[in-house]
Amino acid sequence: MSRLPFRRALAAAAASAVLLAGCTMSSEVTTATSSTTTTTTQTSTSSSDDTASSTAWTTISTAVMDASTGAGVAEILAANDAVADVSTAADDAGTWDAASATTVTLSDAGTTVEGTDASGVTVDGSTVTITAGGTYVLSGTLSDGEVVVDANGAEVRLVLDGVDLTNADGAAVNVVDAGEMIVVLADGSTNSLADGATYADTSDEAPTATLYSSDDITITGTGALEVTGNANDGISSRNGIVITGDTTITVTAVDDGVRGKNYVAVESGTLTVDAGGDGLKSSEDTDEAQGFVALGAASVSLTTGDDGISATTDVTIDGTELTVVAGGGAANAVGENAEESPKGINAGVSVTVDAGTVVVDAADEGMQAVALNVNGGTLNFTTGDDGVNASNGDVVVRGYENADSESDDGSVYTQTGGVVTIDNVASDGLDSNGSAHVTGGLLVVNGTAQGPDGAVDVNGSATTVGVAVSVSATAGETVTVAGSDGSSQTFTMPTDADSVTIVGLTDGVSYTVTSGSGSATGTAAAMNGMGMGGGRGTMGGGTGGGMRGPRP
Repeated sequence: MSRLPFRRALAAAAASAVLLAGCTMSSEVTTATSSTTTTTTQTSTSSSDDTASSTAWTTISTAVMDASTGAGVAEILAANDAVADVSTAADDAGTWDAASATTVTLSDAGTTVEGTDASGVTVDGSTVTITAGGTYVLSGTLSDGEVVVDANGAEVRLVLDGVDLTNADGAAVNVVDAGEMIVVLADGSTNSLADGATYADTSDEAPTATLYSSDDITITGTGALEVTGNANDGISSRNGIVITGDTTITVTAVDDGVRGKNYVAVESGTLTVDAGGDGLKSSEDTDEAQGFVALGAASVSLTTGDDGISATTDVTIDGTELTVVAGGGAANAVGENAEESPKGINAGVSVTVDAGTVVVDAADEGMQAVALNVNGGTLNFTTGDDGVNASNGDVVVRGYENADSESDDGSVYTQTGGVVTIDNVASDGLDSNGSAHVTGGLLVVNGTAQGPDGAVDVNGSATTVGVAVSVSATAGETVTVAGSDGSSQTFTMPTDADSVTIVGLTDGVSYTVTSGSGSATGTAAAMNGMGMGGGRGTMGGGTGGGMRGPRP
């Protein structure tokens, strides 16, 4: 099993210390310090997970922007809080020590408890409450019941080994308090959790998801879990969520699929989400080192009504097989003034891709952040608006406070490797409201050469050298780009095309683009379509991203 490089607490602490001298918050009261001007405002939202937020970051410092531009996944994660990787090898394998475990057999006729820590379990009708640390192996069925974990500061393992649990008026599993909360999907098991359409408890502290935790929660093992969120979210934590092991998890939710306020880390396994809101979401907007989504060597499929992935700060992708259909896809393209703007991947500060396969079909932009970094991988975007959009969204980059839709807003698209293909866009292929630099890999856009609503539209400085040629290619066909300097690169055409613009080439070199249907030749030149731009996108899921200091 491949894990993300998450254990970087010391680096994150150092980065956070630098950050505090470089960020500002939105304003009601303004106070000046020697290093920055800090403005604050009180905020609240309809989600109880967000009501603790009192200040929202809205300005990115120059140091943060410099550190985020062109960064790799390891650098981004090093500046964030360390993820709570607490599962053991046995947990990840879906096994446990039966001799020290307590068995809880769920039944509408009466739940039974046996084993070492049986005294740590109380059964009151259809409510099972765990109040002590230990390993608890759950099996059986409750058609209208709940499992509550309220074990102050204790390490609790819930092993789901054939559980079918529904709560008609609340969360199926509600973790009120635990020092370490680990849910293990037993090897070979199939499990199901569901809630009702309304909750009896609607207080600020009430759960808002079928599988809900007030603390960090890890889901691991080798079994399967189906989660249905009929009221709100599927899986949610007021802190962080880690999905690891070789799990197979399917989430269907009225609102967000998997929501970790501090972070969502999907390290491995298979995750499928069908959500009316966002697919994966992290919403913390008051701590510069939180509010991120990190994807590792996992298979993730998201079908969403709103954003596929929404993060207040960062999204990182490293070795992931990611598929997103957001807002019904490009066929359901939204207008410029639409209330909803479903994006494939949406982050307040940065999106960084080091490796993997990303396929996005979105009603709005395919990928948006202030800093977009593509260092490797294969990415394909089919979109109702811009393919990829470097934009300051709901935040401001220091020094660019007065930017409008036709000027440089401080955002940056950087590509040093990989292949990015953008298909049948309704607006620009690559749209940067700031700068764009493609110095490695290939950026391929089906369509016209440049200008507003063309292949490349950059408001600021640009390193976007390429050719635009009329050559037909069919989906799945290999296209070769051969230069007169002896260079040769290939890519696979994801859809049918009559013409392509290819960026990432060398100025003045002649290139022949060959497909199965023929070839065409052009001389590479700078492509920088100054013009109206694609407008300044919005986060669409909340206020601007949290900021942090220079990457160590």
